[in-house]
Amino acid sequence: MAVVSSSAFAVSSSARRLAARSVDNPSAAAVSRPAPQQLIKDLANSGSSEYNKGWTDENGVEDSRLVAQLRNIALAAEDRKEMHAIIGVQRDNWNKLCHTTVNMTTIAAAILSAMNSSFSMSVAAFLLNSSAAGFMFLASKYQPSQLAEEQRTAARFHKLLARDIHNTLLIDPRLRKNAHLYMKEVMAKLEALELAFPLPLKPNGLEKFPKTVTPSILGPKANLSKTEVLPTADANNNSTNGWTQTREEDLKLTAEKLKSSDIQIYLQQARNKELANKTLAILAPVLTATAALLSLLTACNCNWPATATTSTTTKLGIHLLPLANLISSICSIAAVGCSSFSNGGQIGMIFELYRNCAGYYEEMEQEIQTTIRLPVSQREHGELFHQKIALQLGRHDCIPLFSSQERKIGKLF
Repeated sequence: MAVVSSSAFAVSSSARRLAARSVDNPSAAAVSRPAPQQLIKDLANSGSSEYNKGWTDENGVEDSRLVAQLRNIALAAEDRKEMHAIIGVQRDNWNKLCHTTVNMTTIAAAILSAMNSSFSMSVAAFLLNSSAAGFMFLASKYQPSQLAEEQRTAARFHKLLARDIHNTLLIDPRLRKNAHLYMKEVMAKLEALELAFPLPLKPNGLEKFPKTVTPSILGPKANLSKTEVLPTADANNNSTNGWTQTREEDLKLTAEKLKSSDIQIYLQQARNKELANKTLAILAPVLTATAALLSLLTACNCNWPATATTSTTTKLGIHLLPLANLISSICSIAAVGCSSFSNGGQIGMIFELYRNCAGYYEEMEQEIQTTIRLPVSQREHGELFHQKIALQLGRHDCIPLFSSQERKIGKLF
C-alpha cells in the first residue's frame, strides 16, 4: 500500500507540474510526451492485460533477471562466434597449404616421370606421387575449403543471434515477442547452431558427401500441428499488435513460396556441386596413385638391359618403359588439374554455401510458420516483423512482398 500510494502521489505531482507548465507555456505542452513507464501504466489501466508481454511487471519495471539471462545467452553466442572465426582462419590456412603442397609435389613428379632416364629418378617420382596421393586422399576426405566455410557461416549466425538479442532489449517491450517464447527461441537457436556447425572434425563432424542433401538447420522447427491464429482472434483487445489479415496472408504466401521455390533451387544447386566435387575427390587420388604405380614399375625395370638371353616378355616390358613414363606423367598432370579445380576452385565450399543458403531460407520460413500460429498478443509487432522478413529477403517492405510471376523470392543470393 505504501508503494502504491507513493507512486500515485508521484504521478499526481507530475501531472500538476505538467499542467502548470502548460498554462505558463502552451507550446511546451504541445510537444510534451508522457514518460515511458507512465505510458505503460496507462495502457495497463486501459484494460490491455498483456501490455508488457512478460517483459515488465505491473509497475512497468523491466524484469532484470530475464534481461540478465538473455545477456548471458548473447555473451555465449559472441564467444562461440570468436571460436568459430579463429578455427575458420586455421582451416582456410589448411586448404591453402594442402592445395599448394599437392600441386607442387605432383608437378615435380610429372617432370621426373617425363625426364626419367635412371633408377633414382623413377624412385623419386614414385615417392612424390605416393605422397601426393596421400595428401589428395586426406583433402578429399575432409574438404578443407568446406571446413573453412562451415566455420565462417557459424561465426556469422552466432554474431547475428547476439545482435538480435541486443537489438530486442533496446526496443519497446510492447513491440517485442512474448518474453517466455523469445527466451525459448534464442536458446533453441543457440543449440541448433552448435549441432549444425560442430567445432571438432571427429567424431561429430559434418558429413562431406551426404547421401541426402538437406538444408543446414539454423533454428528450431515450427510445430505445424498448431492451427493458425488470425488477427481477429484478439478482437477484445484495443490493438492487434500491428497485425492485419492482409499482412498475415502475405507472410503466409511468402513462407509457401520459400518452401516450394527458393529452398528447392538451392538444394538442387547443392546436389549438383556435391556430385561434381565427389567425382573430382575420387578421380584425383586415383590418377596420382596410378602415376605412382607406373613409376614403381619403371624403377623395377629400368636397370634390365636388353640382351640376347633376355626373354620376349622382358624385352617387351623394357620397350614399354617410355610409354609407362609418358602415361605416368599424363596422370600426374591430370591429377593436378582435378585437384586445382576441386580444392583451388573450392567446390566443397560452394556446396556448403548453397546448403547454407537453403538453410537460411528454411529458417525464415519456419520462423513465419511459428509466428502466425501464436496468439496475436504474444507475437512480435506485425509491422516490424514484416519489415524484418522483407529486409532478410533483400526486398522493400511492401504488401505484397513479391509478384506471382517471379521464379524466386529471395534477392540476396
